[in-house]
Amino acid sequence: MKILTLVDGSNHSLRALEYVSNLLGSVPEDSGPGKSELLPKHEMIILTVLQPFILSKEVIKNFESMGQGRKKLLDKYLKDIYSVMQTEWIKKLSSLKSKYNKIGLAISTKIITGSHSSRFIAYTIVKFAEDKGIDLIVVGNVGTGGISKNKSLGSVTRNIAEISTSPVLIVP
Repeated sequence: MKILTLVDGSNHSLRALEYVSNLLGSVPEDSGPGKSELLPKHEMIILTVLQPFILSKEVIKNFESMGQGRKKLLDKYLKDIYSVMQTEWIKKLSSLKSKYNKIGLAISTKIITGSHSSRFIAYTIVKFAEDKGIDLIVVGNVGTGGISKNKSLGSVTRNIAEISTSPVLIVP
């Protein structure tokens, strides 16, 4: 079984990752009395989506009116922040991979670039899942931007569930 688990750093996404790893860890790799029939090897891809910084036209206009040098400084600053975020996510995903490799799952990690739009992020994730032949998408009910007081679905989670052609497991 090939599973895509989405992680955004929220407790909900980490709980979803823990849930699916426990679920897969409890499924035997071989079955039957003589253990002659092998189940397919389980594979999990841990995915995060980094969102680039999108500045409003007003902010860009203000920086442009202050001179080209200020705009270049702002552009460099935002690229530096994005680079730091990417580096930190590489470390975090490596740590998660090490943790869950111990239970015998084949694990890989991936960072993709998204957008500020939850609908576009969902389409990006679903397209990735289709391209990789994913059997199941696992996601927390809300992410870092979600409000969990009402136990509602976050916009990315809801959009993935609505447009995915693969089954989606939503973990509260």
